[in-house]
Amino acid sequence: MKPIGVIKEVKITLRGDRHEFACALLDRSPTHAVVFYPLPARRRVGGLVLPKGTESFGYFWRGRPYNVYHWMTPQGETLGFYVNLSGEVEFLPEEVRWQDLAVDLLFSADGSRVQVLDEDEAEGASADLRAAIDAARTHVLTHRDDVLAEVRGTTEHLRGRGRARA
Repeated sequence: MKPIGVIKEVKITLRGDRHEFACALLDRSPTHAVVFYPLPARRRVGGLVLPKGTESFGYFWRGRPYNVYHWMTPQGETLGFYVNLSGEVEFLPEEVRWQDLAVDLLFSADGSRVQVLDEDEAEGASADLRAAIDAARTHVLTHRDDVLAEVRGTTEHLRGRGRARA
């Protein structure tokens, strides 16, 4: 995998909190970006334990109500897919900025099982925001196979870039 630059991922929560992550930029166009971030410490997300060094490939698209993190071991084994329901993504010269809609979907490595996470964080949301969250969740669950296949295929391509071929 050969980065094409460095970029900051900026997540804005429903409460207005700002979280920033310095990432390697792997791919970018006017409508999408792919970033890479190695997890600096062990983390638990839902029922999944991510060991230190887990490779996180973050996928962001203009016009999609979600972004996806493909979590892998350094050896290339998929640990899971984490889908953030999100508002519009902004692609700025030095950063990818997105609005977190709180509710997340954690898919197993093969995509067959899903956990819905953080619904409590969206309690008290306006009717319009609740409708956006529900529509985004329905979209992801309806198109799960296509979304995960696209992410898996792109990750495999990006991980293969820059490696010696036999």
